[in-house]
Parts: sequence; C-alpha cells; structure tokens
Amino acid sequence: MTEVLRGAVWRVPTVGRERTVVVVQHNAVIRHHAGGIACVLVQEVEEAIDTLLTVPIERPVRGVVMASDIHQFRPLRFDQGKCLGYLSAEDMERVAQALRAALDL
Repeated sequence: MTEVLRGAVWRVPTVGRERTVVVVQHNAVIRHHAGGIACVLVQEVEEAIDTLLTVPIERPVRGVVMASDIHQFRPLRFDQGKCLGYLSAEDMERVAQALRAALDL
C-alpha cells in the first residue's frame, strides 16, 4: 500500500471522476486499521471564503477545504491516486479546528 499520512493532499479516483482530498485521519489509525481512510474534500477554486467550516488553501493546490464534507476512501484509491503534497502545519491546524466545529468536538 502507498504510504498515506495525515495532512497529505491527494487526487484519488472515484466513480466517474477524480476528487481532491486532505487526509485527516491519525497516522497510527491509518497504519493499523486497513479499512477506509478519513478525508475531507477540497474544491479547487480560485477564490474561497474563510468560514467556520471552510479553510481556503494555496498549496499544494488552490482551493477550499470543506470540513463538513467528510468521506472514507479505501486504501486502493490511494494506490491508484497521486499525492500532490502536504498542507502547512498552520493550514492543517485550521482544518482541525473546522473539523472540531463541524463535529461538535
């Protein structure tokens, strides 16, 4: 299996199209539980509003992370996908805050 780490931005194939996602699952859980890998979707747009549940990002892609749009993808999707890079520590912390708000944690 391709190594998948928290904070990585991937383009993964899904039914009918590719999706850009940020891995939000803890690295130990990814390694030791081979089920789905928790991700949030990234909409690749030029301009995005920073809200409680959205996090605009510039790198490794330009777009907006949608904290309320959580999905699990099988490891096979990552084997067939492409890692585009990693969010900065600051952006990942903002995504974590948005996830806590979305999930009332």
